[in-house]
Amino acid sequence: MNLISLDGVSKTLKDAPLFRELSLGIDSGDRMGLVGRNGSGKSTLLRVISGDLDPDEGRIAHKRGLRIAVLPQRPQFTPTATLRDFLLEGESPEIKLLRAYERLLAPGAGSSAQAQEDISRERELSRLHAALEADGALDLEQRYASYCSELGLPPLPTPMATFSGGMLKKAALARTLAPQSDLLLLDEPTNHLDVETIEWLERRLLASGVAFILVSHDRWFLDAVCNSMLEIEQGRVHRHPGNYSAYLARKAERWAALEKADSRRLTKLKIELEWLNRGARARAGKSRRRKEKIRGMEADVLERGPQLEEFSALESRLGRRVLEFEAVTKRYGSTTVIEGFSYEFSKGDRVGVVGPNGVGKSTLLDLAAGRREPDEGRIIRGETLRLGYFDQLGSLVDASTSVLDFVRERAEVLRMRDGSVLSAEQLLERFLFPREFQELPIARLSGGERRRLELVRLLAESPNFLILDEPTNDLDIETIELLEDFLDDFRGCVLVVSHDRAFLDRVASFLLVLDGSGAVREFPGNYGEFREREAEASLVGAPFSAEHRGSDNPCAPAEPPSRAARARLSFAERCEFEAILPEIEALEAEKAALEALFASSAPDPAALAKGSRRYAELGLLIDAKTRRWEELAERA
Repeated sequence: MNLISLDGVSKTLKDAPLFRELSLGIDSGDRMGLVGRNGSGKSTLLRVISGDLDPDEGRIAHKRGLRIAVLPQRPQFTPTATLRDFLLEGESPEIKLLRAYERLLAPGAGSSAQAQEDISRERELSRLHAALEADGALDLEQRYASYCSELGLPPLPTPMATFSGGMLKKAALARTLAPQSDLLLLDEPTNHLDVETIEWLERRLLASGVAFILVSHDRWFLDAVCNSMLEIEQGRVHRHPGNYSAYLARKAERWAALEKADSRRLTKLKIELEWLNRGARARAGKSRRRKEKIRGMEADVLERGPQLEEFSALESRLGRRVLEFEAVTKRYGSTTVIEGFSYEFSKGDRVGVVGPNGVGKSTLLDLAAGRREPDEGRIIRGETLRLGYFDQLGSLVDASTSVLDFVRERAEVLRMRDGSVLSAEQLLERFLFPREFQELPIARLSGGERRRLELVRLLAESPNFLILDEPTNDLDIETIELLEDFLDDFRGCVLVVSHDRAFLDRVASFLLVLDGSGAVREFPGNYGEFREREAEASLVGAPFSAEHRGSDNPCAPAEPPSRAARARLSFAERCEFEAILPEIEALEAEKAALEALFASSAPDPAALAKGSRRYAELGLLIDAKTRRWEELAERA
């Protein structure tokens, strides 16, 4: 069933056309991811679809009675609001009905001295109650309570002013998901969430069967929940079937086909231009139609917008002693977040910090950076240590400062590993800040552009130890991939907290795991391997624990095989290799059956809960078996 149709829709903001002549149909069952560079118009497109903004051209048709729920990128609340107040500030029809009903029930809403007013009030209460019953909204508060419980939020009377960024995002998710809706518009729903909550959100979206369009830079999340992708590129919106991985493959195919056609067109154009430029006599022999054809060929030459460029900066020299934690303990009041933690960083370390929100991940980074002091133990920093901290809050800066001056405050030039030198202007250009853009005040930048600018300034300082706290928040995917490429070549140390599983999986080769008890466990491997080990351990009833380092620990890293063992497969491994693909196919079929259950109109709640747990296990098992197949296939 069609929910919304956009026909020839165009929108311009700040004198810049964001998208033009967009025609798009959104149907029930559509699970769309929306991607594009910062400032390309993703959030604006969601606002146009929701009706919050009018298009400059074109028309939008909605299904009668369409219910749209919107999750803004940065939820706002009034300073005096409680969690309950915040939940009831939503704009869904259910919430509006409930607010109207509660206003009439409030003391002083009617006057017993005026009988006529009492009668009118009772009639209105009866009407609203019937409307609430017909709309299924009588249990809305119970749904809110259920969502808040699942998300680990505090009681409803809790003041919103006490909420962290992660708690605020969870409350906004509860407000968006609890009311009944036909279409969800979610702007960066995974920002500030821990991995466990992101995985909960994945299961909720798949189980609900509600159509949605979401803006996200989380590639793992896009792969898990989307069945089509929308891309805003140079003012055009392209739709690709499939999840994010399928979109990447189709985009590469599309560009390859366009470039092949463009190459043929350029060859023909060169021939025509050479003939045309041979002199007045040759030009006179050309027909007007042929000259128009040449001008058309010139206009049709493929324009592939400016691209982010890879680069390898020369970081400051790092000595033998880098950074060392010795029996460090940190408390907040009676709560111990880190207890007795010891770790010595070595040159080239790539360390990720994982754990739920509120267990002390940012505290650990602040201790490393010297922003906080330990209550017990000590932190030793090497003499050559030069820290660069990319934190969640960003730099406190005068918004009237120009883009170029913001970078020049820290460095006029950046020395590259190949011996060349980049000026501040050239460095900004590599991060898609053209010269005419560099004189603009920072106040004119979008949130993602400002975040990208802060990253440029950090790298301009040539640090040799990078501390990254949720570095992918508000960055577009292309900038994230450029950062990943930079870190691949970076010779210093990296300490990173991130909820972006794809980023963490690529960047970190060693993990520090926090669980809120104060202990910091070590895991030698990347995030994907950590999740596989956790899944395997949970299936055998033995949760991962770094305290058991002996051979009895099912999660202890195996000894690396010898060169001879790696060179060929044993008989048992050949049998395993032949059996893995059928096993993966069976798991995929079970996963597809669960997705069909999630999408059914009225799934059994018990079956739904059991299916959600199994669905998460299946994803991890499929990943683990796929990695094992790739390992065996390489040796086979």
